[in-house]
Amino acid sequence: MEMEKKYNPHPIEEKWESFWEEKDYFSPHPGKRKETFSMVMPPPNITGVLHMGHAFNITLQDIVVRFKRMQGYEVLWIPGIDHAGIATQNVVERKLQKEGFTREKFGREKFIERIWQWKEKYGERIFHQMRKFAISCSWEDKAFTMDESHSRAVREVFIALYEQGYIYRGDYIINWCPRCQTALSDIEVEYEDFPGKLYYIRYPFVNSKTEDKNYITVATTRPETILGDTAVAVNPEDERYKKWKGKKLVLPLVGRVLPLIFDEYVDPDFGTGALKVTPAHDTQDFLIGKRHNLALINIFNKDATINEKGGIYQGFERYRCRKKIVEDLKNEGCLEKMEDYTYRLGRCYRCETSIEPFLSTQWFIRMRELAEDAIGVVKEGKIKFYPECWERNYFDWLEKIHDWCISRQIWWGHRLPVWYCQDCGEIIVTRQEPTRCKKCSSSKIKQEEDVLDTWFSSSLWPFSTLGWPEAGEKFNRFYPTSLLCSGWDILFFWVARMVMMGIKFTHKVPFEKVHIHPLIGDEKGEKMSKSRGNVVDPIDMTKKYGTDAFRFSLVALKTETPYLRFSPDRVRGYRNFANKIWNVSRFVLMNIGDFSPSNLTRALSSNKLQLCDRWILSRCRKSVKDVTLHLETFEFSQAAQRIYQFIWQEFCDWYVELTKSRLRKEGGEDRYIAQAVLYQVLRESLKLLHPFMPFITEDIFQRLPGTKESIMISNWPEGEGGEDKEAEEKMSLLMEIIVEIRTIRAEMEIPPQKKIEVILRTKSPEHMRILKENSSYITDLVHAENLVIASDVERPKICASGIAGDIDVFVPLKKVVNIEKEKKRLYKIFEDIEKELERTEKKLTSGEFLQKAPAEVVEKEKEKKAQLILKRDKLKKRLKELTLSL
Repeated sequence: MEMEKKYNPHPIEEKWESFWEEKDYFSPHPGKRKETFSMVMPPPNITGVLHMGHAFNITLQDIVVRFKRMQGYEVLWIPGIDHAGIATQNVVERKLQKEGFTREKFGREKFIERIWQWKEKYGERIFHQMRKFAISCSWEDKAFTMDESHSRAVREVFIALYEQGYIYRGDYIINWCPRCQTALSDIEVEYEDFPGKLYYIRYPFVNSKTEDKNYITVATTRPETILGDTAVAVNPEDERYKKWKGKKLVLPLVGRVLPLIFDEYVDPDFGTGALKVTPAHDTQDFLIGKRHNLALINIFNKDATINEKGGIYQGFERYRCRKKIVEDLKNEGCLEKMEDYTYRLGRCYRCETSIEPFLSTQWFIRMRELAEDAIGVVKEGKIKFYPECWERNYFDWLEKIHDWCISRQIWWGHRLPVWYCQDCGEIIVTRQEPTRCKKCSSSKIKQEEDVLDTWFSSSLWPFSTLGWPEAGEKFNRFYPTSLLCSGWDILFFWVARMVMMGIKFTHKVPFEKVHIHPLIGDEKGEKMSKSRGNVVDPIDMTKKYGTDAFRFSLVALKTETPYLRFSPDRVRGYRNFANKIWNVSRFVLMNIGDFSPSNLTRALSSNKLQLCDRWILSRCRKSVKDVTLHLETFEFSQAAQRIYQFIWQEFCDWYVELTKSRLRKEGGEDRYIAQAVLYQVLRESLKLLHPFMPFITEDIFQRLPGTKESIMISNWPEGEGGEDKEAEEKMSLLMEIIVEIRTIRAEMEIPPQKKIEVILRTKSPEHMRILKENSSYITDLVHAENLVIASDVERPKICASGIAGDIDVFVPLKKVVNIEKEKKRLYKIFEDIEKELERTEKKLTSGEFLQKAPAEVVEKEKEKKAQLILKRDKLKKRLKELTLSL
């Protein structure tokens, strides 16, 4: 099959995507293979389209499953999508608003119907986009967090946890989003440092006035919540306040009498050491209130406006209320002072609205016992984290875990299987929808309006997707799953909770290994977001550069920071790599037309292998071992860079160039051996590269002589035979010499077509022998017409020189360059470098630049200085060799 001269990815991608699915390569085939490997895909939300984070995550997973499939495993990779309660409801509500409707106007049933329509449209679009990334998951097993089987598992888990006393209903301070109007769990709140104010407010004692200076000053960041204050607290060890034990204070603006209480929670060093206690609007205040039997006064409506408990401030939006209260406190003489103060402000992770601590009746799960089991399995080595450092974060969160608020005040999601009797108040939790109260037999029963937190259903994903609670064949064969691949941002949201639920309901870990990866940032390493305007569309990248180049650019990035620095320029660079692979494969195929793989073993074991043959075969075997090890430990960037370096820098730049003269000789064993090595190394390289760049490797592999099946189900290379250290050491010496000569040619601007003379001087008999035996490598690759190898040769008068190990390299210049013209050229470059170096040094000695410039800019300037010094010193050497006095 003749290859096009230029690589065009799109028709190739369409061809092989259809081929793989028609052949059913992605599904597991029981009985064909013994060992199993299974994964569940972190399900993308149905809120729209795939983003860069999805593309990165599913690419990493696909690399693993293609690798494991080639290793001979029976692979099951389950794709899926998440109903994403709050996020999806918000998106559909906004769409309705544009049509002039509200969800309240629609009603619950009709609104949910509209979301199901959304799911059908965008869910399938997400699966279609996944296919465009060459994702080889088992499409026949695709799942949705609200499909029938998953819903059955959710109900079973809820009821079991309720019956065993883990799930309870109670009043507690929860995180409330006034925009989404629902509760949020602690880890659904994102915190940021916020530049606010610290307000010092005077609380007078009963029967005294503030002007009498008979008051306690309290410092707070939220003066609007004084409307819900029910006490002032101080630390029992604080000497300043002991004398006022038993006293009562008056709440400014409101007039409510407050007790002065003593509690160890209070920090004497914060503010004045006195704390206003608002039990209905702060978690710690709520706990203080329980200890001291304080009243709970909720002053907020669900939209964060002030309710009827706020008196004259009723109806005020919370921040408008703050402004008004501060103004009124000033007028009353109760505001002592204000100070700039930075504090942690919590925002909803979905809509970024600042959350409100809110007293509410919610459903919770007791987490302590579940967390202890999840800690235990990791400590016992039943689950391993890659990189291992993430274990510490996992332990830290689980050791400090709070009860999980699982109810959400929205319509889209798994509705709680809870009913309330309208006559006797009985709470009914059951698997089947009841018709009567089990206590009083009343038919007036109503189902709970709340739905479950999305992460509750997602936490069952590894076993619910395999058919649990029925333990069928697929569950028994593929559970526990082998690997979970996830970004660090959902380690607590999802990973830890899956471990807890998996142990609780299957008595096994849900997965044996966890790979935690960074998130995709922009080229500055900042989080991608629409507000920043730095979002990159992955589909656009595949259209512009091809899927293979895009995939490789994602995984070749390495970082020790939370965000990878992604740039479209990198994709362009790896498109060049795809072109290189195409071109070298085309060259090889054009030159092995008369080669038969049936004699491959005999050719590769021949004692007539040249040094470069032995070297490239050794480097190939080493690459196989390195890449295999990196993939086994999920070091994707190291694996990608190792393949890149081997194919481009060793196979293409060196070995292929060295075989060209041999391939031009028709017939003969030397040509046949070169063909065999080219075939073998290209074939092994394609296999190593296939998990990363599946389309181009399949297309080329199918063109190789002897190919019978897809590269996807070919055997992963073994790297048998070990390293040929002798060949590698000898080739390393020759390559160092060739690089030195090429550098001289480039620096002296000797035209490529002009042949040169090369003189090599060495005192080592061993090196002399190596050079003479392989002199053709040097003459061919540096375009030399004459090569002198000797131990006692004199240095020519006018030449450029270099050193490779203990070998002196001389390139006479008299016949190949105009000496005077070259002197002037080099001197001009030398002067320019000196000027640029002076400017750079001036920057780096400027205190203002070092203080104000970003760290990466300073670092770049330092690197620039080092490079300029290197260039300057090389030029000095060359100018000296041209006898120009400085």
